[in-house]
Amino acid sequence: MAKPTTTIKKHEPTEAELQAQALEELTGLIAKNGEALQELLKVIRLLYESGALEIIGGLIQAREKVVEIGISQLSKPTMTRGINSVMSVVGMLGEMEPETIKKVVEGIVNGMRCSVEKARADEKMSLFDLIKAYKDPDVNRAITIMLSFLKGMGQKL
Repeated sequence: MAKPTTTIKKHEPTEAELQAQALEELTGLIAKNGEALQELLKVIRLLYESGALEIIGGLIQAREKVVEIGISQLSKPTMTRGINSVMSVVGMLGEMEPETIKKVVEGIVNGMRCSVEKARADEKMSLFDLIKAYKDPDVNRAITIMLSFLKGMGQKL
């Protein structure tokens, strides 16, 4: 008759077995994500070829100094005012309707384009041309909007 088991010996994997298991798991992950890894390697190659990888490595190595410089720059009064100004502008834009902002920006871009064309033509405008332009509905609309803008701005100043 067999003797009863009193102790259980647990199999402790050797270092070589642990490495083989880790390698097998890694191989499985590589096989599963081969396409993504190839794209990642392409990006790394581009970073290397452009010199950006070296810059990133240098920044990481000198991270304490980089953070120190960044904090000292951000704590300057001009930078603090700039950040506050940007936050105020972003807050103001958040209060406006996106369609309104889009129309205004498109109007500014188109106005700049037209003004550049006129400047290149180097044409002089007479008083009669100015009165004629005032009768143009587009010009009249823009003048009305600009005067309304100036009035609203003056009310807040």
